[in-house]
Amino acid sequence: MSNFLRNGILNGFAKSNSMDTALLHIENFGPDLTKFWVRSLGFSNEFTHIKTLEQLSAAERLFAALLRDDCAAAQAIFAGKDDLKTVCEALAELVRIESLACIIYERLVKLGLLQEFQRSNEPSIAEALDSIRRMSMVNASNHYQLEQKFSRVLSVTSDFRDHALWVKGAHLSRTVYEPAYFRHFGDLDVIVEPSQLEPFVESLRSAGFTSFHSPAYCNQLGVGPVNRPFDVIRVPLPGWIPTGAITMNRQSDGGLVDIKVGPFERGVQAIEFDRMFAEAEKAACLGTSYLGPSRPDHLVIMVCNFAKNRFKTWRTLLDIHMLTMSLNQTPGSWQRFVAICKTESVSVAAWVSLRIAADRLHTPIPDSVLRELAPRESVFTTLFSFTIEPAFVWNSTSLPMMLLNASVSADRKRKFDLLSRSILPSAEFLSAYYGKGQSGSSVSDDAASLNSRDPMRLIDYLRYLLMHWYVLLLPAGFVRRTLGQQWWSTKPGF
Repeated sequence: MSNFLRNGILNGFAKSNSMDTALLHIENFGPDLTKFWVRSLGFSNEFTHIKTLEQLSAAERLFAALLRDDCAAAQAIFAGKDDLKTVCEALAELVRIESLACIIYERLVKLGLLQEFQRSNEPSIAEALDSIRRMSMVNASNHYQLEQKFSRVLSVTSDFRDHALWVKGAHLSRTVYEPAYFRHFGDLDVIVEPSQLEPFVESLRSAGFTSFHSPAYCNQLGVGPVNRPFDVIRVPLPGWIPTGAITMNRQSDGGLVDIKVGPFERGVQAIEFDRMFAEAEKAACLGTSYLGPSRPDHLVIMVCNFAKNRFKTWRTLLDIHMLTMSLNQTPGSWQRFVAICKTESVSVAAWVSLRIAADRLHTPIPDSVLRELAPRESVFTTLFSFTIEPAFVWNSTSLPMMLLNASVSADRKRKFDLLSRSILPSAEFLSAYYGKGQSGSSVSDDAASLNSRDPMRLIDYLRYLLMHWYVLLLPAGFVRRTLGQQWWSTKPGF
């Protein structure tokens, strides 16, 4: 970690040697941020606008001020007209939800703001501060245990060091945060090459990990075969992937590993998936080495995650800020980031995420980056970009929603092509997914890899095709509660 990040963590303004880094003026780049509509995830009918810093609640503005080390802004909120009891209680709850107690309490101490909590005789205000203090102590003391869990998992999966990328909190805490315990993490997120998924899962099983019997942790339960790990990534065509593959836990130490086969959780595989592994950075946890994404790749992963969660997670926003600070110190990193965003068709999500970071955390972003990523200003862009279901998963998202998703995506041609060609998939795929044959060892559905044993009779083909259309047309929840539970097991066989 450089002295710059050590001394200027969260609020330093690094400058790239290769791009214009004039501090941005929010209104000068692309559409007005507040014109973007956002729909909450799931079946919610809650539609809201993206909010700028001034439109947030007092507690959220205080939270942002502490994250960016802004004493004047924090003091102004304490001295403002908002009810201090409500603000402090909401701040403590926000700290709990985001697991950022260590950095928030450190900021309160550093900026001399503890006295603001002590000026009132209201017991709940003192309780809010004490709650933040206790959470910070617990998170800091637990951090070494989390690293031990991570190190043990790395040792168990050491044979796959070159085939797995560890992402998000476990990797970011030791690469862009200092001290590392500022970034609390729970589960371990890993992207595994599809061809290595089964042996990777088996290595965890041999170490005492088991899979969850819940659709929240294995999306394919009740909507497809789950006899073996490969079944979970069996798809009609190469290019499709599940947003999340398998989550495994170990009762003995509470270890939790979230295994994916794609980085962006969009339902389609990254176009430059192989390049991401080729450009991975090396790291280590307690002496055990592993691979993580390059900083530009990791920033793309985090902006996609931020967009998937509808720009609500402050912890992810802080990750974006810290990665941005790192890119500002490395010449050429921003060009690589922009190129990845355009190649993977995630420029709008990246632009909105960076705009929010610049607004709320005063993240310094090169003007040229925002100009390159800025979408055209149109009602279509601001109304539909983040109100349509973000997932494009062939056996989870309904066909109407996938059509809408493809319509508003920059990679609509690719998505429509996948959809149209998936209506009549190969006989080998139909047999493997809907029939009894479960052979195969790769994501591809061609005959050579699936090695189907028996020729499919016409009646079987038509029956499996009808089953396929049922899965393709309807949302996973409906399929799972109806015919899906009759067609497939609701408990994984691994």
